[in-house]
Amino acid sequence: MPVPILQLINAPIIRAGQSLSSAVDCTGGTIVRINMPLDWLVADLTFQVSADNVAYWDVFERDGTEFKFHQIAAKAAVLVSSIFSQSVGWVKFRSGTRDRPIIQPADRQFQIVLNKA
Repeated sequence: MPVPILQLINAPIIRAGQSLSSAVDCTGGTIVRINMPLDWLVADLTFQVSADNVAYWDVFERDGTEFKFHQIAAKAAVLVSSIFSQSVGWVKFRSGTRDRPIIQPADRQFQIVLNKA
């Protein structure tokens, strides 16, 4: 089994008054962990992905439900172990869901940990 080579990315950021983050390039590895902002307003965490950083698509499960991490708390580390983590390319984070976005009252910066092995 290959030894993990981890890279910490200090991004993306959801700006104050918004629910959707800036984009971050994850093409260099597989997402293995997301570190939540210290002052995150508790909400579901959903995603948009892109192959080219131009067209973005909301992420859904095969059964038609939106892919999400449910009610994630502030200052939490979320382990990512799904096909999602291997196929994101470029990614944006959303506070809340596609139909019910949750506005964050202040800038919220995430950290993404990639396995580059």
